[in-house]
Amino acid sequence: MFGIIAGVVGSIVAAAGTVVKSLAVVGLAVDGLKKVGSVIVNLAKSLGLIKPQIQVDELGDKALQSGYSPEQYDTYTEYVKAVEEFDRLDAEKSKLIPEEDKIKKGMELATGVMLENYQDFPVGQFCVEIGKRPDFFTETVLKKVGELIGTNGNFISDVLGYLDGTEKNDSKLNKMVGTLSDMYKAENPNISDNDVSDIVYGLRG
Repeated sequence: MFGIIAGVVGSIVAAAGTVVKSLAVVGLAVDGLKKVGSVIVNLAKSLGLIKPQIQVDELGDKALQSGYSPEQYDTYTEYVKAVEEFDRLDAEKSKLIPEEDKIKKGMELATGVMLENYQDFPVGQFCVEIGKRPDFFTETVLKKVGELIGTNGNFISDVLGYLDGTEKNDSKLNKMVGTLSDMYKAENPNISDNDVSDIVYGLRG
């Protein structure tokens, strides 16, 4: 049984690592990486899978300093909870850990916990696509995204199909344009309809 559990958790770790590698492109400055990482962590927060007060670099710092391994736990979710509750951060050790490593680790945990809890949906690809668009997918917008995913997990596939260009149905595309526009306008109430439409159409791959 342990071997089966370890195998499942191991596959989540591998899949989460692939997402992080896709987003942490060579040459991306630490500030840019943190912005991308915050998108992933904020999405997990919006789904209730990461504590609201923790930041991507702090989550990664805790994971690295704790020494905990995902394979030690029955689920990846239990592993993430244990990391969040780790309260023995050493400030001096933290200074020795590159900020990039903390951010990447935090992204890995946030991605992994979403992969485990939404196994029937293309979470990995979804994370990559929204992570590429951090200026649009702000914390406020992601709260709305999380609410809709909580109501219907298929929203993951719907947004993904719009962003990566695979959805071709005009009715579905128009509906998604309206949904994303409403999300963006809620945070930017003074923006014109034409401007928000341009922004949303520009998201499509």
